[in-house]
Amino acid sequence: MKLQPGVGYNFDSSSSGFTLDTSDPFPSADGQANNHPFKVINVTYDVPGTAWLYQVVPGTLNNVVAQIEEDSVWVVLDRTTSGVPDWPVSVMTPFDSTTKKCYIYLRAGKDATTNDFPSNDDTSSNYPRIINSDVELADTDTYGYVLLAVATEATGPSISVVQYVSGSLWGDRIKLGTDTAQYYYARI
Repeated sequence: MKLQPGVGYNFDSSSSGFTLDTSDPFPSADGQANNHPFKVINVTYDVPGTAWLYQVVPGTLNNVVAQIEEDSVWVVLDRTTSGVPDWPVSVMTPFDSTTKKCYIYLRAGKDATTNDFPSNDDTSSNYPRIINSDVELADTDTYGYVLLAVATEATGPSISVVQYVSGSLWGDRIKLGTDTAQYYYARI
């Protein structure tokens, strides 16, 4: 039997046996091949400011591109400058003083005028936004929360990030009587 290299794999044979290499022959030059919507990326330690900085891959909730805070301004995740992606950079804070965890959430609420979920008004706090918390958050009548990732700070400086969401989302808000609103999400 004679094997030859083919599409998607390489083959090597010697007197010791043979190997079949199915790794990507053309890996992404920027290392971003495994990105997906809402993935926390580019986590770096800003020594002058002694803070963790990070970016989030652009994602949507009900086809609305989320925002993240950069330099005290809410910016859409898919920002471009001169036609080139220029994703905003945010500060990862606060961290719980005991557990050293920072919870990264997608927060959204209903539109005050139309009652649509999520709000389409990008100046409203109910618009889908990436926020940080030092505690786990629970849904309220005002906001629904989706835990995107948890960052745990170690010494060194060193940090680890556990990612929970791997795609854009479709969500629904259901409010019955005086019960707290319930939020349901599905990955799209």
